[in-house]
Amino acid sequence: MTPRKAWAIYIALLFGTFVTIEASAFQIPALPSVTRHFGIPVSLSSLMLMLYFLAVAVFAPIMGRVGDVYGRKRILLFGLVVFAMSEFAAALAPNFLSFLVARFLQGFAVACILPSVFVYATHLFDDKQRGLALGILSFTMTLGGATGGALGGLLIDRFGWESIYWISGVLAIGGLLPVYLIVPEIRGERINAAFDYKGALLLLITFGALLSLPTWASNIGTHSPLFWAILVCGLITLLVLIQHSRRTAAPVLDTKILSTKAFSLPLAIFWLHVLFTSSVLYALAFFMNNRPGGNAWQFGLMTLFMFGSAMLSSPIAGRLCDRFEARRVSLFALIGTLGGSFLFLTIQIDSSLAHIAAICSLLGIMLGANTPASMKMAFGAIPPERIGVGTGMFSMFRDMASPTGSSLALAVFGTALADKASSALSRLIDGHALEADTLTALVRAATNRGPLPEALATQLQAAGIKTSELITAASAEALQGALTQVGYLLCVPILIALILATQLARTRQANAASALSPRVSAIK
Repeated sequence: MTPRKAWAIYIALLFGTFVTIEASAFQIPALPSVTRHFGIPVSLSSLMLMLYFLAVAVFAPIMGRVGDVYGRKRILLFGLVVFAMSEFAAALAPNFLSFLVARFLQGFAVACILPSVFVYATHLFDDKQRGLALGILSFTMTLGGATGGALGGLLIDRFGWESIYWISGVLAIGGLLPVYLIVPEIRGERINAAFDYKGALLLLITFGALLSLPTWASNIGTHSPLFWAILVCGLITLLVLIQHSRRTAAPVLDTKILSTKAFSLPLAIFWLHVLFTSSVLYALAFFMNNRPGGNAWQFGLMTLFMFGSAMLSSPIAGRLCDRFEARRVSLFALIGTLGGSFLFLTIQIDSSLAHIAAICSLLGIMLGANTPASMKMAFGAIPPERIGVGTGMFSMFRDMASPTGSSLALAVFGTALADKASSALSRLIDGHALEADTLTALVRAATNRGPLPEALATQLQAAGIKTSELITAASAEALQGALTQVGYLLCVPILIALILATQLARTRQANAASALSPRVSAIK
């Protein structure tokens, strides 16, 4: 295959990737609007993200293997069709449960699309060009995130949150034609083993239980028996899943690949980096939408700066990975991200858009640099005959990072928001003779969970309290405190990733030493 033809095929594939990532970015500025539309608390809004990414995480390795057997182009086209239909279903959802089902189907569709694109990237380009190709793939993914956030904010403010799902569905249908006409069919090695349906079910239960823990903790409390039952269930199914995977010929969770440090360490580093970025985005989504003068477009602009910066840095980093060690690029990106996490703590309720945009740009540059570096290290450690399963698992863990980060950030943000609002309101209404339920209703209004009852508004007016000013002041104080609390939390995953990066360096040195030792023995 000529390089020109390989790039033509790759461009057709990148369009499908762009559509799915842009649709995912649309969801970020839409989250506060959808939360208000269905009347759910902030802490429960993470379910919209968790079910989407849970479907991606569970089905990505499965569909990666299905593509090995039945053809990756066929699975890719199927995924685009399902994605379009599920986007339309989300726009028409009559209630929150129907909306969640549509989000789950969207995740399943992405699980069909992205692993296939990853395999084509390794199939079309050799090792000398793969870093650049993966950098351009990261460029496309971040371009979707950048344009999706900004465009999504504009569409939501003008046409409502439903508009983003209609547009995503139409774009997915448009992506079918170039893939059908240009992309050739490729298949991997057939594995003579039954599909691991038991492993898939265990994976679904495990991830569903463990990823939902922050949401349950913020809504029912860590002292609830239900919380501990979910935790124990998740841990037990995790242990059963590991044992099952070791005994199965073709498991959905390939423990042999995961046990390889050359694959698992860059995967873990990238997972923590995406978790960090997801936490930043979803905390900023509620902060910027609800602060005085804030709206969805302003937050969409921040995603444009973050993903736009990542988009520009990804091809450069990919090229650097072809010329230097990828681990050095990854280490540089993590150090820069740690500096960005400290700058995140400087954001105040009245910070200018330029100040926030500068921090988002820095974080985006570092994410864009780490993406091709981590992918090249991880993909290079996958045996050729297991490339479909390996890239599917990489996609699974990468996509699991987003709901983990978002659910953790939203749980902390939502809990802190309510606590800070309660403290502020207690201080502001101190000395007024009000009914016992007044504080609870005011907290709900200040945290954007519902309107203030008319009777209560009348009572406050009679007491000489200006309701709008009271709620605005308490909300601003609560938003500032909640964002700061999330900011301190964000330092932890990046510090862990830095520690793992140093382990990756020592692992590479150890491998080099072990490779030399047989030669030394032979010489002796």
